[in-house]
Amino acid sequence: MQRHPFAPAAESPLLPDDFAFSQSSLQAYADCPRRFWLTYVERLPWPAVEASPVQDHELLMRQGGQYHRLVQRAELGLDPDELAQELPAPLDGWFDAYRAYRPTDLAGARVEVECSLSIHLEIEQRANAAPAPVRLSAKYDLIAATQDGRFIIMDWKTGHRRADPVHLQRRLQSVVYPFVLVEAAPYLGWGPIAPEQVEMRYWFTAAPTQPAVFPYGSFQHAANRQRIADLVAAILAGHARDDFPLAPDSEATRRRLCRFCTYRSRCNRGIEAGDLSDLDDAGDIEDLIPEGTARSLDFGMDEIAELNF
Repeated sequence: MQRHPFAPAAESPLLPDDFAFSQSSLQAYADCPRRFWLTYVERLPWPAVEASPVQDHELLMRQGGQYHRLVQRAELGLDPDELAQELPAPLDGWFDAYRAYRPTDLAGARVEVECSLSIHLEIEQRANAAPAPVRLSAKYDLIAATQDGRFIIMDWKTGHRRADPVHLQRRLQSVVYPFVLVEAAPYLGWGPIAPEQVEMRYWFTAAPTQPAVFPYGSFQHAANRQRIADLVAAILAGHARDDFPLAPDSEATRRRLCRFCTYRSRCNRGIEAGDLSDLDDAGDIEDLIPEGTARSLDFGMDEIAELNF
């Protein structure tokens, strides 16, 4: 893998040796370096709720996890009719939409559901020091290898409305997920994958016939490599709290980020939580929560594939 030429000395005491960068941690840093510090370095308990009304937020998160569980089990081959029995609203409508509008090009495809892939990046240090290995991971709702040689990354979105595709394309999820898949592919049974074979697709329960589709390619892959390397290098350059400043204070920043951040009171960026109706998707809330706690799926380990490279 190409090494980033401008990274600082990468041996950082701030992060544990087994730390894995991800779309969530990189998004946290890109949005507000201080949020990365508080979440991943200090690992502070969350002092405030993420969004209001609190009950609606908690319900939305539970329903999102339940929907992912339903789809996972259906993709694993469990009888959809049995899964659909006595589902409460809105899960019944969401699952009906999945069954009716599951992308037709997934028919006959080899699918991997709820699988995690991780790769190692080498970040070059200054003064000709040995390159620093860092780990980058991604957890996928579904990866489909189609019969015509394409690889579709599916991500199920359960927000109240279809998210803005421009907003989605800018998120680190749309950068990290296809990048990790291409880089990990030579170690998988699929063999090497060209970036042009990959497609990132967001599917919305609120608009099941209008997925957001992002083709991939070699130019984008190179740009993603650089973007990821720049973010990791910037994080590794930090050695103290002051190296992770707050996002510039503005009305737009407070409205878009601070109102949904659990650390807003600690940073004197407001007290009241933002309203869920102002979010493009519940996934934005998930980006504010460290990995492993955003969505709880009660499956046995034999039902979840985790592949590390």
